[in-house]
Amino acid sequence: MKLKKGVLKVTIGILLIGILGYYYLRNSWENFITEKELTEFVTKVKIAGELPEKFYQMYEEEHPNVLTNSLNQQIRTGLFSNNFTKSPSLLAAMISDKSRRDNDSTRISNRKAYTLAWKLEEEATQKECLNWVLENYKFDLYIHGVHELANFYFKKSVAELNDRELSDIIALMKKPSIVNVPDRSNEDLH
Repeated sequence: MKLKKGVLKVTIGILLIGILGYYYLRNSWENFITEKELTEFVTKVKIAGELPEKFYQMYEEEHPNVLTNSLNQQIRTGLFSNNFTKSPSLLAAMISDKSRRDNDSTRISNRKAYTLAWKLEEEATQKECLNWVLENYKFDLYIHGVHELANFYFKKSVAELNDRELSDIIALMKKPSIVNVPDRSNEDLH
């Protein structure tokens, strides 16, 4: 009986620490970003250019529910399925200069990114965050953003890309590389 009570107390203590830590993280954004900087960042995210609708559909196929679920939902899904996909809000926070400061350890930068992502979700949709991510994503040292990428690899604007090329961009987001996209000139592209 004493063992059960001890286990119960430890479990409750761990849960309490977890809940308090979660609320601290969610509300500690003012420790590293000012209200003005946050407003400027949110504004940039909200005005980022939209991508072709087909891109969003293909992105959702590759990463189910990522454009409709919050970061919390993505974390819960990842905990129970070993399939954690970073939400666009988290990607935006991670690649922004707001969560990455000189002399920050990776652990501190990641904490800031999660905190900023939660705050960003209060103001912007996952789709808006994805738009901003793709405008600012560094695919390599020289290719910055989806528009440069489309021009570099396909000599087209993003709006002109076909399904296979959009799929290649999604694949390059997972593993950016300066290596040329595979030659698919002999494949049937629909």
